Order: sequence, then C-alpha cells, then structure tokens
Amino acid sequence: MYTRRFMDVDASSLKAPIGIVGLPGIANVGKIAIQTLTRVLDAKHMMDFFSNDFPPRIIVTKGISHCPKSSIYLYRAAPDEPHDLLILTADFQPASGSGVYEYADYVASEFSSLGVREMYSLAAYEQGYQEYFGAFPSPPRVYVSASSQNLLDRISRADGMIATEEGVVVGANGVIPSWAASVYDMEGACLLGETMGVIKADYRAARVLLEKLTDLVGIKAHFDIIDTEVEKVVEFIEWAMEEIAQKGPPSDDSSPSDRYIG
Repeated sequence: MYTRRFMDVDASSLKAPIGIVGLPGIANVGKIAIQTLTRVLDAKHMMDFFSNDFPPRIIVTKGISHCPKSSIYLYRAAPDEPHDLLILTADFQPASGSGVYEYADYVASEFSSLGVREMYSLAAYEQGYQEYFGAFPSPPRVYVSASSQNLLDRISRADGMIATEEGVVVGANGVIPSWAASVYDMEGACLLGETMGVIKADYRAARVLLEKLTDLVGIKAHFDIIDTEVEKVVEFIEWAMEEIAQKGPPSDDSSPSDRYIG
C-alpha cells in the first residue's frame, strides 16, 4: 500500500476507538452510509492509501482527476459519547482475492495499531423482488453476522436486526471485520441493509444502517441531510412495484443465499 497521512494520531489520545468500514458494493449502500456519516459528524480526513489491486483507471470530476484511493477519517467523540470512530471508505474494492486479503490486513493492522478492538462494516443484503416488496413500506431490515456469539446477541437484540442464518458476504466489506477478528483478536460484525440490485444508490438502506450503528456505538447524530434522496428511493420502489405488477417479475429472482451480498 502507498500511504499519505494528513494527521499524526497518537493511539493513547483516542477514546475506546471503534472502526467503521463501508466500501462500494450493491446499491452503494456502504459507501453512501460512510460518506453521510463523515459529513454529519464532520470527521477529519486522517489519511489516504492506494492499492495496486484497484482498477487501472483515474476518476474525473468536473475536469479534476485523481487516482482511486481509500480514505480514513477520524471522529473524536463528544464528552458524553463513549467512542471515537475511525471511518474507512474507498473509490473501489480490490479486484482479486489476494488483493482483498492484503487490503483487509492493511486496514486491520492500521486500526489495531490505533487501539481499535471492535469493527463494523456496513454493506448491502440483496433481496428478491417478492420478499422485498412484501415488506415495503416498512423500513429495510438489517441482517447481522458477527465474530462472536456475545457480539451477535448484543447487536441482534435491537429492533429490525436479524441474525443471518447462512450465506456469504463477498468482498472486502465482509472480509475486513472477519480478518480483524481472526488475525488481530478484535470483535467484528457486518451490518447488511436490505436492498434490491436495481436500486443504484440506496439512501434508504444506508440511513437505516446509520441509525442502527449510531445507536449501537452510542454516537448522537441525525441524518436528515439525505431525506430528499431517501424519498427518491421510495418513489422508485413504488414505481417498480407498479411496473412489475403490470408486466410480471423478471425470470431470475433467485434467493439471497445465491446472490452477492456486500
């Protein structure tokens, strides 16, 4: 990894830090959640790092280009909050299996050196149309897996949280917290917000993840800044339900256990 640090952070200055991860994936749920969280908390840009397993392309925005990167932000807790947060997102996920594990080890090592003992990843759980529409307009459910029974029990006690019975979480969003738990003796968990693959940017699922996460870690935050985008997602779902009611569902509506989730 190639690293640029913008802040020197002493681990002893951090208050029981927790690591939060959200990389691009289905409906960009994890990345949207992290971008919203850093904005709402005014988290400070701590460092960037660059993986040679990211796609060989540059990203251009309004004529300005940059190489694909990962960014870590630091939120220092208010006096009445129990945890500082180290928050990671990226432009892409690593492209190969070996790249994912190298990336996960770098992240887990960096977080461990700063005193992180608990890590959460935020990502997506893709549902079939019938299952998803059957639950709408209730808030998206959050499917949880964790590195220990104690952590799973603590998380899944919250309303709307469901312990994942079986399946796989593909990619770095799944591997990072599990690698951190397996190799660096942390606790790790994946929170997967329910979505559909046809939703390109699911702010609705991202908001639910953020509300659950901040309750879990004791951070006070409100996410009204994405209400307009959430409403657009709701309007799209209502439109999709009408279209499918008229034309019938697509032929491939396989179960979530057969799908990419992450």
